[in-house]
Amino acid sequence: MVVKILKISRGELIKRINSVLDKIKESNYDAIYLTNPTNIFYLTNISILSTERPFALIIPVDGSPIAFSPSVERNHLEYRNSIAGNIISEIYYYFDYPGEVHPLNKVVNIIKNSKIKSIATDNFMGANSIFGYSGPKLSDLLQKEGINVGNVGEIINEMRLIKSNEEIELIKESGKWAARSIKVAMDLIEENKWDWEISIQASIKVLHEMNKNFSPYLPLREPVGLVVGFRGQVGEFSSYPHALVSERPIRKGDVLGIGAGPEIGGYYSELERTLIFGKPNDKILNYFNKMLELRKEAFNMLRPYLSASAVDKAVMEKAKELKIDEFLRHHTGHGLGLEIHEPPFLDVGYNLELKPGMVVSIEPGIYNNYGGFRHSDTVLITKNGYELLTNFPDNEELIV
Repeated sequence: MVVKILKISRGELIKRINSVLDKIKESNYDAIYLTNPTNIFYLTNISILSTERPFALIIPVDGSPIAFSPSVERNHLEYRNSIAGNIISEIYYYFDYPGEVHPLNKVVNIIKNSKIKSIATDNFMGANSIFGYSGPKLSDLLQKEGINVGNVGEIINEMRLIKSNEEIELIKESGKWAARSIKVAMDLIEENKWDWEISIQASIKVLHEMNKNFSPYLPLREPVGLVVGFRGQVGEFSSYPHALVSERPIRKGDVLGIGAGPEIGGYYSELERTLIFGKPNDKILNYFNKMLELRKEAFNMLRPYLSASAVDKAVMEKAKELKIDEFLRHHTGHGLGLEIHEPPFLDVGYNLELKPGMVVSIEPGIYNNYGGFRHSDTVLITKNGYELLTNFPDNEELIV
């Protein structure tokens, strides 16, 4: 069976790699050494389960990408590389961590044998310090060998700020399925059901639909799991912007927070809605409508070449006008793409200029004793304004 996987094309990956190497050359480095899993994926379409075992991508200026990997990933990494169009030309394996010889000592030999004299890295340690990892500092080991080590800086992160057409299409596809997920979940809401119960039932239904549509659905960066959830935002727990669990089932009159944004080709959208289960009282409806006014203010402000901070400032001023500023708990929005939170941030202290191609969430929220009230949509900054990449009702249709 031929499996068609939605993903960034090999041609775009090569353009990204060449762009990074051009910038590295300008600083007189011979290669780049990366350990950040998201940035490695950005250049290769390859993701593995990060553990204590070091995993790195090395790209010489005058050569092809090299992976340094634990052997536990051998078959998986080769499979993923084939899906990506064999972007990585050479893979060096070590048996395990810490091993008789620490993996980073083996990395030093690879770099030396590649005739690299100067290298830029995103991590002077040479490996991600998670799950108990420790070891010698790669920069110290390399400098002992006469190899200069520098900081790669924000080269890749800056590239990721502006989304390509391919990236935008993947985020749009995620947004389409996010909307479907919330619709399915809303139809399953019943009194005395638990939020996790609805999440599981809705996710199973939507995943079956996605599997049929994509023949099959294959995420590139995470295991298949829940595609829609309440994250514990039920009733009084909806007033916690980042609740984890609810301690009770759903009751009539509850304010509910629900969200979705399944991974498509490594990319995410964010679609969140505040739902009201049963007829709301006047206080709940009042705060729901005031949240919509904050949201409208944010959209009215959103446009290219405006400081990101200006959007947040306008929302904060509107909240003061509505006498609800004491109920704010977070900024107006954040960037989206390979991560569900990434730059740019629509925050009063973040002065980066918004530009066409940037993707952000719009999600001003208010939280008080009556519940949490927050809608979130994924939005593309365009030359003339913005384009919604998620599409779902935001008004009284959300009273279920």
